[in-house]
Amino acid sequence: MVRKHITLCALVLVVTLACAGPAAAEAIAVYGSTGGFIPSQHADRFTVAYTIPAQNGHALDANVASMVEPSIDVIFIGSDDSFSAATATAIEQAAWDGRIVVVSYPATAKFGDSLPFTGSGAVSGSDALEVADPADPVSRVILAGLDGRFNASAPVDERLLASGKPGSSTVLRYSTGEPALAYRQYGSGYVIGWTLEDPSLYLGSSDADTIMFRLVTSLLEGRPRTTAPTTTPTAEATTVVPTTSATVPPVTTGTVIINSNPMGATVFLDGLHRGETPVELSGITAGYHSLKMTMEGRYDFDGSVTAVAGERVTAFGSLPKEEGRTISEGTPVPAATPPAATGTDNPLASPVVIGGAITAAIGALVTIYTQKQKKP
Repeated sequence: MVRKHITLCALVLVVTLACAGPAAAEAIAVYGSTGGFIPSQHADRFTVAYTIPAQNGHALDANVASMVEPSIDVIFIGSDDSFSAATATAIEQAAWDGRIVVVSYPATAKFGDSLPFTGSGAVSGSDALEVADPADPVSRVILAGLDGRFNASAPVDERLLASGKPGSSTVLRYSTGEPALAYRQYGSGYVIGWTLEDPSLYLGSSDADTIMFRLVTSLLEGRPRTTAPTTTPTAEATTVVPTTSATVPPVTTGTVIINSNPMGATVFLDGLHRGETPVELSGITAGYHSLKMTMEGRYDFDGSVTAVAGERVTAFGSLPKEEGRTISEGTPVPAATPPAATGTDNPLASPVVIGGAITAAIGALVTIYTQKQKKP
């Protein structure tokens, strides 16, 4: 039972989850594992439209168009990383366009900017799982009725050692602090990531399915939606007015606004010098671009930005001050060690009440870059 002191946003989410049954069925596509989600337990809400068994990366490469077609709402990728980088890019694009993508280790190796965490290698060990923020009311709803700590039922030979990206939300973490289950808004969709292959080793099949069902359905409700305008025919609308036959070329570029802290950083986009912050760059080809910012006496910012056709996006980078260095002309300057990244363990963002039946949207802070500080 939800306690009285749980905030209104959490209560709204409870109502949303309770009302999930009557919602229209969503189509899912599966390659390998599903991160603990059991589709057959939710046949009233989800329909498996496409399945490719694990260890068949070549089949996924050959049929990725079916996995990412517009009718698919949720894409599960797990068990292995035998598919190509091009396939991973197509799946990331599907997330950007509004799909929910669930990626489990070791398939995470083929994904980059879209993931909610950055991996730094494989480790072994069976450290317990725990709720990232037990006091967070929304996390309490996702994990309602479940334990706050989960021990492995068998040795875990390998998992991904990772750190959370800015703008990501961690739901479960290891007792050592690294994220185990996290998600991140990516474009119009979301990417959920597991840093282990089989969460049922910790959660059991029932709890793993419960957590994933609640998380996936909530994020489905939280996706930004684009509604095509509708027109109502009228009596006057029966006359066809001829128009010119000229073809309007599609918009393929967008505008990128780049800011930094502090301002005045030198900007390089795809290796080309593009001025100093703040700077607005128009005519940028839609898609991914490398972004680098430099400033004397400060660590470089290395990241990326995704330009969107016909739209304006903003990129921001922080360049921390290099402490303990004196710069003398003609004297080599030893490299300094950058300060440790703190990451962000911000669980599910507050749901949004949408008109009609009460629903909830769990949002995450949107960032369009991945910061890498200069290493020694």
